[in-house]
Amino acid sequence: MKKIYTLALGVCALALSKAQVSDLGSYVQVSDISNTGVAVGNVYGSAFFMWSEANSGTIIGEGGETGVSGNANISADGSVISMSVPNPSNADQEEAVLYNVGTQELSFLGHLGASSSGGTSSAWGMSSDGKNIVGLAWTTSARAEGVYWKDGEPIVGLGTTVPIRSSRADAVSADGSVIVGWQDAINGVRQGAIWRNGVQELLKDNDGNILGAATGVSADGKTVVGIKNTTGEGYIWNETDGTVFVSSDNPDYITSMSVLSDDGKTALGLSFDPTQSILLAEGFIWTKEGGKVNLNDYVAGLGFDDLGIVFAVPTGISPDGKYLGGIGANFAEGDAKGFLIKLPAEDLATNDTALSAKMSIYPNPVVDIVTIKTADKIESAEVYSAAGQMVFSSKKVANNQINLSALTKGFYILKVKTDKGLQTTKLIKN
Repeated sequence: MKKIYTLALGVCALALSKAQVSDLGSYVQVSDISNTGVAVGNVYGSAFFMWSEANSGTIIGEGGETGVSGNANISADGSVISMSVPNPSNADQEEAVLYNVGTQELSFLGHLGASSSGGTSSAWGMSSDGKNIVGLAWTTSARAEGVYWKDGEPIVGLGTTVPIRSSRADAVSADGSVIVGWQDAINGVRQGAIWRNGVQELLKDNDGNILGAATGVSADGKTVVGIKNTTGEGYIWNETDGTVFVSSDNPDYITSMSVLSDDGKTALGLSFDPTQSILLAEGFIWTKEGGKVNLNDYVAGLGFDDLGIVFAVPTGISPDGKYLGGIGANFAEGDAKGFLIKLPAEDLATNDTALSAKMSIYPNPVVDIVTIKTADKIESAEVYSAAGQMVFSSKKVANNQINLSALTKGFYILKVKTDKGLQTTKLIKN
């Protein structure tokens, strides 16, 4: 396994110095990023890593026999990382831990006395100052509950409002007073939960409907993101403004928000077909000013080279919203790739960027003629197979339409060059 880690992260050294988009290597999943651009996450689901432009990838902790548990999270200044690794003093059962980057020391955070599948507790979220950590701990072999650790103090259980079901804490506000995650309903459906000073409530939309699992919270605890159970929409919930839903143009897709910046103004998410590989998802960036924009289109609108990566599953954002990361697909290489995007210092979501990046196609799936809808002037169009082979190319796109009747059924990538840059989207040929 050690050799596999080295090969996977060795690609990191190929990333260009000061690059706007960096390739972090094969099967690298970014889960969090510091304001200094240090990324953390897991590789192959088997070990936790830390990556920076200066030092590339370093393994900082291995998972248990069944792989890693929880998420790796890093403080805004990059000084500490929370994760879960085997505790040698407790029969190598996985336990939440705080890793000091400077000293490389591990401080195990404790558990609630029970274990399941080789683990006792796991860390899932951390405040940007590194002082508040939240996650899950087992209370029996079949039941767990959300927990938090505050600035070195002993573990505190958040309980569960459904005695035979579990809860989990996934994110925490700056001062630790607001925690979000999920609470299992009696039927096992994960409901969005918010704990204010340790007291749980279920998150509800503007009509009083219970929302799905919450995945992120702003520093002030007033904005929460997650997924709506009943309709498969992502949501942005604000205690004052109410709930905004985000969905895909494809009715068969499920949309989920994954992470949120500290100020609550920038979020990442993905829309995906639940019957297909998650690497075929459509990753996006959402901002209060610009709304939802496909992440590849957004990056193209900024004039960045995407290194051939489709940013399918964005799952990491720095507290200040300047760095984005996750895992995507490089179809030309037939590989899953971890990625880090460094955004410009200026405002992230100007109206010009959002407008020039917006493109859609219809019908999708397509039988023969596909129409490209964009406000920009189309200069050329190319279609690539899932294996990365170019199967169609046209320097002239009359009436914004191309004829794909010669293609066989399957999944393809459409790349459209416009006068504003390169835009990419996925299409299905019937």
